[in-house]
This record gives sequence, C-alpha cells and structure tokens, in this order.
Amino acid sequence: MFQLFLKPIWKNFFNLGVFQAAGMLLQLIAIPFITQKYGLITFGEVALASSIGLLLANLVNYGSNQTAVKDISIHRNDKKELSKIFSEIFCLRLVVFITITTITTIITITTNPKFLILFFSILPLIAAEVCNPLFFLIGIEKIYWISWGNLITRALSLCLVYFILINHHIAAYLNLMLSLPLFIYYLILYFLIIYKFELSISFNHTNGLRKKIKENFYVTFNGSSVVLQQSIFMFAAAGAVSPQTLGAYGIIDKLLGAVRQLVSAFSSAIYPRAALLYNEGVEKWIAFRTTIEKVYAVVCIMLAFVIFLLSNMGSIVFTGKEDATLILFLKYFSLAPLALALNANNVLELLLKKHYRQMFDVSVLIIIATGAISFFLTRFFNESAIGLYPLIIESLCLLIYTFFLRRLKPTMVE
Repeated sequence: MFQLFLKPIWKNFFNLGVFQAAGMLLQLIAIPFITQKYGLITFGEVALASSIGLLLANLVNYGSNQTAVKDISIHRNDKKELSKIFSEIFCLRLVVFITITTITTIITITTNPKFLILFFSILPLIAAEVCNPLFFLIGIEKIYWISWGNLITRALSLCLVYFILINHHIAAYLNLMLSLPLFIYYLILYFLIIYKFELSISFNHTNGLRKKIKENFYVTFNGSSVVLQQSIFMFAAAGAVSPQTLGAYGIIDKLLGAVRQLVSAFSSAIYPRAALLYNEGVEKWIAFRTTIEKVYAVVCIMLAFVIFLLSNMGSIVFTGKEDATLILFLKYFSLAPLALALNANNVLELLLKKHYRQMFDVSVLIIIATGAISFFLTRFFNESAIGLYPLIIESLCLLIYTFFLRRLKPTMVE
C-alpha cells in the first residue's frame, strides 16, 4: 500500500539523516576526545554549557523550521514572496537573539560573573541559529546543500578538539571549537542562498513579524520543552552530585540528544507522506502509523540489547576505562530510546490535527513534571539514581501524549 511513498521518504530521510548525523557524530565522537584528554569533570562543564546553548538556540529559531517550510515550498518560484518570507524569518530570529542574549548576559553578570566567559563561548552556537537556512532548503527540496557541508564542518570541529591542546579556560575554548565553525558555515551558506536565488533582505516587515511571533509561540514552547527536559535536569544535577557523576551523566545526556536527533530526522522525513495520507483519510494515517511504530519497536529493542550488553565496552570507548557509574547509567538508559521513538508519532499526529494548543498544554505538564522529578531524584535519592532520569522522563512523555490524544475526539481532515 505504501510502496509509492517509500522512495521519497527514504530520500528525505537520507538527506535529513546526514544533517542530523553530523550533529550526532559530533556529540558522540567528542566525548572520548574530551574525557580522555581533559577528564570527566571538564566534559561535565562542556555538556552543561552546550545544554544551555541548545536551549537558547531553540528559542532563537522560534519554531521557524516547522512553520516556514510550507510557505517556502508554495512560493518557491516567486522571488518577491521568497524574499518577504526570508526577511521575516531573519528579522524574527534576530530580534529574539538580541533579546535573549541581552537578558542572559545581565542575569549572568548579576548572579555569577565567573560563568560569563563560558556563556560567551556558546554565543556562536546561539548566533548560528539566526542564519540557519534549513527551513529554506527543506522548502525548496535542496537539503543536500546543507547536509554535506554540515558534516564537513562538524569534522573540522572534531579536528580542532583533537589536535589543539588547551591549558586554561578549557571548557570555554572547547565550546568555541565545537560551535564557531558551524556559525561561519551557516553565515556563508546564508549569503550564498541570497545570491543564488536573488533574494533581497528587508526590515520593513513589522506586521508580518508580529503575526509570526504570535503564530509560532505554541510551536516554540513545545520545542523548547523538549530541550528543557534535559537542561533543567542538568542544572539540578550540577548542584547536587559530584563533578565525576555529572560528567558520567553528561555522556548519557549527549546519547539521548543523539537519539532524539535521529528520530527527529526520520519523523521529518515521513511528515510529508503522513500529511498526504491523513488528508486522504484518517484510516490510512492510522495504518501507516502502525507500520512505523513496528519499525521503531524492532530497531529500538535491538538497540536496547546492544547498549545493555555492551555497557562495559561503551564505558571504555567513551572514557578509556571501565567507569562503574557510567556502566550503570548506560544500562538504565538502554530502554529510553524506545519510549522516545514511540512518542514521535504522537507529536506528529497532534501536528497533523493542528492541535497546537494541546501541544502547549502537554509541554506545560512535561516541564512541571521535569522540575518535580529533578527535585526528587537529586534531593532524596543517591547519586546513581540520576541515571534513571532519561527512562523516567521519556516514558512519562509517552504516557502524557497518549493520554491527551485519547481524550481528543476523533478528528477528520481540517
């Protein structure tokens, strides 16, 4: 039934997969580079700073990667309209970037000035989102423009981390090495797109800007809640456990982020096909969803066995030794990807039904739950309990999304 859709799905997944894999590989390969060279404590500082950077970068994106693709696709042959959309997204991101960096700088200076250097080291990661052209390239179906260059840029960052020895402000310089090449690449690609497609950037779109700020709020909040799930717990753990334990959990946090990127790439790849099937009939979407969930289940259960059985080897790969805490955390983590993947279709279904407000409500509940779980795990249990967090939070997200979907009345095409 779905053979007609397999080719475009796998083509989209391949291109998006290369893009996501670049970030995923950077996270995974950088772990042994940093831990074996500078230790788990330094890696914990890098992981904490990058977690903040990813959260702020998601805010700067302000949901534009989700909401602008359709408009770009529809108007791909209209240079005037493309310029308008391009300008609106740039202005939107720039305003958010200036706002959050100003607020964060003031907060850092007034509360803990010693972290100012660490904050400045993640600015390239945040600024890169201002000129991230992924939304445009997905819309015109030229994702390969960014995919392979992104992979090369990430490889350059790894080379810098591996070959350059740092003696002071280690975590700050490592963050610069991991983020500055990406910012430069996005900036060059941004101007190349403007030149190639003969676009003009205008700041005279205040009405469109106000509209997008309102429209994108729910989507942005939902996306931010995903990042907050990891960031809030990292903040709580940083003040409650030893630097060594935080470093071990930092590795798990990066693994969870890598799995999330891979699932996101596949979910994005099937999104156009899912939308088409949903428009043809909800029954077709349900059948398609069931097929995808079987794929997720088989792959993730196999992955769980591998992670659990090879946890000792995983510790050696990441740290160069058998770290008892990391081995335990890897075993706890093994089933978390299954819950994460199964929940991807729940999120996709809410998008298909255009239940943006419900997505917002779910996000609020998840953030509240994240705060509560973070508090109890770090205050009332021993340090080894923090390794359970990924499995607990991803399972809870799956339950909350499933509950909300079942509460909603069956919705036909809107």
